[in-house]
Amino acid sequence: MAGDPGLESTRRYSIAEVKRILGIADPTIDRLFARARAALGQERATQCLELARLAPLTRRHVPASAIASLVAGSVVLGTEWWLAPHEELGDDREWAARAIPERVLTAGHDDAEIEDGGSCLATLAEWIADDAATKQWGRPIDVFDGPYPPNDSAPPLPHDARAGDRLTVAVGPGCRVMVDVVAREGHVAHGMSHLDSKFGERVVHDVALVRSAWAMATSGAPVRLPGEMAGRHGDPFSSKLDASDSRSLFEWAVANGANGRELAGPWRTKDALWSARLRLGLPFSRPGAWLTFDEAVVALVDDDEPALSAALADLGC
Repeated sequence: MAGDPGLESTRRYSIAEVKRILGIADPTIDRLFARARAALGQERATQCLELARLAPLTRRHVPASAIASLVAGSVVLGTEWWLAPHEELGDDREWAARAIPERVLTAGHDDAEIEDGGSCLATLAEWIADDAATKQWGRPIDVFDGPYPPNDSAPPLPHDARAGDRLTVAVGPGCRVMVDVVAREGHVAHGMSHLDSKFGERVVHDVALVRSAWAMATSGAPVRLPGEMAGRHGDPFSSKLDASDSRSLFEWAVANGANGRELAGPWRTKDALWSARLRLGLPFSRPGAWLTFDEAVVALVDDDEPALSAALADLGC
């Protein structure tokens, strides 16, 4: 809800993380793209902007935060990262080459059959975070998609492992769990049969951290891209809402305990509704039917008529 101390504390921490990692004290989209032009080059930054415009208004934080990772990662790995195939460790513990990031950016997707145009920014953000982690901590010996370790089971050690080695397991983009190689108790470690491993700390690279930090740091206002000014021509958030749908949502919110200061409605524009949604602290600070209300708000802002009709019906509007 408005003034939620936990939410505000998290936002302040995220702003500090953005400053630490990107050097941007006041996170704005214009400052982010200025950094992108310097770190990625003008052409790539322009391509990122064009792809970000393809995202639904309510999901603009996804490409924006992905671009934050791409900026941080390009500083760590250099622009040459864009020109070499990305490699991934599969579930079979074999390394396989994926696409070249530059070509993925130009195409707008990695897999056209399962991705919408522009969604490649999130994919590229995962790739660059993983490669930055590999540069810092070495190639992982295993990959696990989920909480790690599973039942405290140890990963298989490479054939050249030695007692005292510190290896890693990948547990998410840019995230690693340390694995310490130790001599089995009572044995001298001359061979693999005399080695054990134990799990150490979980670490996350800054290139991965800045993605969530950017999203939270800028979560208090609609995400406008460069060239979009509030209330001016070309501002997609200035579009008018259907008056009947807006009033139905407003009356439901009042009936369910929201106050006038938080709502400032009924709302005439997408900007007014989305800003009210952010003041309400949705979807994190209100339980139950408020989640359905949030679905209705998202659908109304994104012009998703089927989802809006279903959510309004569930609310009894």
